Amino acid sequence: MPLYDFECEPCAYYTEIRQGPDDPDVQDCPLCEKRTLRKVFINAPAISVIGEPTTVKHLADRNTKKMGKYEIEAKNAENNSDQYKEAKKSREQRRKINSMTQEQKIKWIKEGD
Repeated sequence: MPLYDFECEPCAYYTEIRQGPDDPDVQDCPLCEKRTLRKVFINAPAISVIGEPTTVKHLADRNTKKMGKYEIEAKNAENNSDQYKEAKKSREQRRKINSMTQEQKIKWIKEGD
């Protein structure tokens, strides 16, 4: 169950209460003993969805997990092409160095490309 923020306006009492989403939004304040303790949304409650996704974000996350390697690469290329190009260049450079013999590595360190 999520943790909600509650605040009493007349006496400025503040607390966090763990309750279900269907529980009442107004409760009795322990300080002024009036029914003025209201649920306020300072931060969105953290909840997880079990079962079938129901929102667009849940569907997008599920679809991204089911994507293949080439689909994810294409999506990354569209979203952040500069970072993707730099990472690809770095991977190619490491592969090149790892495929060198010890003598080639020493020569490459001393002379460069």
